[in-house]
Amino acid sequence: MEIQAGSAVEFKSLGPITREQLKQYAQASGDFNPIHLDEDVAKKVGLPGIIAHGMLIAAHIAERAKNFVQGESSLQGFELIQFQSRFKAMVLLGDTPSLGGVVKAVSDQEVTLDLQAKNQRGEVTTQGTARFRKK
Repeated sequence: MEIQAGSAVEFKSLGPITREQLKQYAQASGDFNPIHLDEDVAKKVGLPGIIAHGMLIAAHIAERAKNFVQGESSLQGFELIQFQSRFKAMVLLGDTPSLGGVVKAVSDQEVTLDLQAKNQRGEVTTQGTARFRKK
């Protein structure tokens, strides 16, 4: 299939967000804010419970974009040159985000993807745009 503007980037599940995942991300990022690790603290500040680091979800979106491009024979030799994300809603401990979206634009030299993370209820939690350029 030829990739063109409007082509789907299939949604793929991350699996449930786990405490271990959040602990590992905190260690890797240095973000030990207790709202990501401690249920009592999260609830004391008015959250429904532990929430995932927004940048963890954004990183998964960037990875989904990269894997999509690498998996398409017509896009071989393209590299990520720009990524931006916007947080729309919280991802809670135990949520099961799915990542996917659409090819926004494509040319011989560049491709842009608009991606989303949706929770198991279908709510968009994070949006991301990834731009790739031919090496």
